[in-house]
Amino acid sequence: MLNDLARVVGTTTLEQDSAPTPCGDLDVVSLRRHLFGGLGYFIVALADPAGDQRPEPREYTGPDEPERLVAVIEQLSATVEAALADGVETGPVRVPALGGSYPGDHVLSMLLAEIVVHGWDLARATDQVWQPDPAAAERARALLAVEIRPEYRGGAGMPFAPEVPISADAPALDRLLAFAGRSPDWTPPTGG
Repeated sequence: MLNDLARVVGTTTLEQDSAPTPCGDLDVVSLRRHLFGGLGYFIVALADPAGDQRPEPREYTGPDEPERLVAVIEQLSATVEAALADGVETGPVRVPALGGSYPGDHVLSMLLAEIVVHGWDLARATDQVWQPDPAAAERARALLAVEIRPEYRGGAGMPFAPEVPISADAPALDRLLAFAGRSPDWTPPTGG
């Protein structure tokens, strides 16, 4: 999935930066900034699951070229590979941004949800293909079903929009997107 995300990010152009995305009020450049920070937190947490030598995640400052986010995705990919080799999925991972420690497989599912949903947001906004494995979409949805409480939905400043009604037999990705508050049929608005 990280290779797919790097592909989508790497083929966005600066001309697309102001394009709207399905992710609330975020345009393409704002979504890249969000991913830069969010994926940076996963790098920090997975590189040091115990939190003993934890550096602070970097803030997104300076130029907003897609290549900067591609470099972060590549670093995250190497970090995940090393963490999996060390058995991270079977132990606790301290995630200060979320206020505690979580099972490693839970943290990996949080990362997967971030990648699958925001990868779709960016791909849809920039007219690119995004076809994650249905099992990845199911795993991400299972995690969000546990994490997203009703008080986190709708209204100003809430991280999630209300759930979008969808058929129970819809494809796994569509059900994930609807649960995350996105219409799977979203397309960029046309100029007027």
